[in-house]
Amino acid sequence: MFAAWSDRSSKARWFQPAEEFDFRIGGREFSRGGPPGGPVYTFEAYYQEILPNERLVYTYSLDQGEIRISVSIATIEIIPTIDGVKLIFTEQGTFLDGYDTPEQREHGTNVMLDLLGKSLGESNAATFELVSRRKFGASRNLVNRAWTEPELLAQWWGPNGFTNTFHTFDFRPGGIWEYTMHSPDGTGFPNRSVFHEIGPECIVLRHESRPNFILTFTIEVVDGGTEITFRQTFETEEEYNKLKPICEEANEQNLDRLGSLLKRLYE
Repeated sequence: MFAAWSDRSSKARWFQPAEEFDFRIGGREFSRGGPPGGPVYTFEAYYQEILPNERLVYTYSLDQGEIRISVSIATIEIIPTIDGVKLIFTEQGTFLDGYDTPEQREHGTNVMLDLLGKSLGESNAATFELVSRRKFGASRNLVNRAWTEPELLAQWWGPNGFTNTFHTFDFRPGGIWEYTMHSPDGTGFPNRSVFHEIGPECIVLRHESRPNFILTFTIEVVDGGTEITFRQTFETEEEYNKLKPICEEANEQNLDRLGSLLKRLYE
């Protein structure tokens, strides 16, 4: 949870990507963005207190276009619980000239924290399943292109730093996908999968190389784009427990790379 706030790439999964990110006491975070066709919002924050894995305090201003709409102090507390952590987000703000209200800010913050939760991934030990979710500002058609066109798929498939050489790519139910994934140090990892289901809303394949798992990739149309759900279901508890620490972050990096590709395509 703390890394979701303190690591630049992890935070960019659920917050507007920062143009400047200096995570230290006195450091500045600066970003600009907004909904397609809507106003541009400028976020400028300064970190006041950092207690790793416990508490984070920052002050920030928010501008809409050239107009300053609020100035706030935010406190994030991370409290261990039996089954995870509890996050408490407290904001004390001054809302200027009626451009924003506490009610609007509370709603926006809840949406933001929902995205934070989705960015951390989910796991279900009872079903040996890992789940990652992500919202992109791209159409479902564009997401499907990223799967159906091998030259695009090869650009985002796998964790950071990995590349791919495709040998067979038969994109149909029962079709074979064989490729070699190359690690940053040049090591090659042969992979073989079989597509079980293919449609505009869902792609399902079985990874037949070790480790064996079922991958289910769903694409849901939502306001402003699409929401992706990436489900990886292992066959045994042993493989799930062994690979969960590796695959959770690797799957998130995979979706990071997909997001970067989609952004290049629709821009």
